[in-house]
Amino acid sequence: MRTNDEAETATVRQLKKGDFFRLNDSETAPVWVRDEYIPSAKKFSTHLYDDVNHERLRKGETTVYVEFTF
Repeated sequence: MRTNDEAETATVRQLKKGDFFRLNDSETAPVWVRDEYIPSAKKFSTHLYDDVNHERLRKGETTVYVEFTF
């Protein structure tokens, strides 16, 4: 259970390479990992924590949820 009323949020751009995040504020939401910036696409590579081959490119302004326990 969370003790705070609001979950900690950040943008993908603010995260460091290797940081974990979720797209939804839910305990059952999958955990993603921020990876490299792709200059040609102008997006950040992200992948699922448990499946490196499940890659998605995300804009740097995408708001994500951080500071969780899994």
